[in-house]
Amino acid sequence: MDNNATPAAANDNTNVQTGADNTPQATPEQKPAEQAPGTMLGGNPQQQQDPAPAAGAPESYDFKGTIPEGVEVDEALTKGFSDIARGMNLTNEQANQMAAFGFQYGQQIADAVRNQYNAEVTRWGEEAKQQLGADFEKVMSTAGAGLEAVEKVVPNIRQALNETGAGNRIEVIRAMEMLGQLVQADPGKMINAGTPAPAAQSKSWYDHSNMT
Repeated sequence: MDNNATPAAANDNTNVQTGADNTPQATPEQKPAEQAPGTMLGGNPQQQQDPAPAAGAPESYDFKGTIPEGVEVDEALTKGFSDIARGMNLTNEQANQMAAFGFQYGQQIADAVRNQYNAEVTRWGEEAKQQLGADFEKVMSTAGAGLEAVEKVVPNIRQALNETGAGNRIEVIRAMEMLGQLVQADPGKMINAGTPAPAAQSKSWYDHSNMT
């Protein structure tokens, strides 16, 4: 054996730190790098936490608190909206927020349509006044007599005229005026209004028809 050879491990002091007296000392453990302190704008990273995961879509949505009172929603429409919300993985709260906005948007559209229709009915009345001119009061009085005669047979005629706006149409006013003239010329024709007329009376009323 070579007496000059020494174990490499025993004499290898390369990685061993020594003190002033050449006494071996333990190597200090390496400390992990400190996290950046953050900035005024970015904030403190240590205080920032990962956001909680979204709850996601429920098995079924509940829109009872969102649907306005007295409004009935079609079941198929509700199911279709629920399928869309579920496909977007919306929570029940998120889906209700969208539904509430949809109801509000739909109401605004309905109000706009109603306002436009009311403006149209008002325009019909203004046009009728212009066409009748100085005879407006006279024509309306005669048309009122005709309307009263019709009302004996059709009790809800005034309601229909108001709901449809037809009461402002010049064509309807003229038709009622013509009927009013007939009533004023022969009031007896409307005495039995609302009851079946005899064949002879019907023939005299509509002498150019095939009624019997």
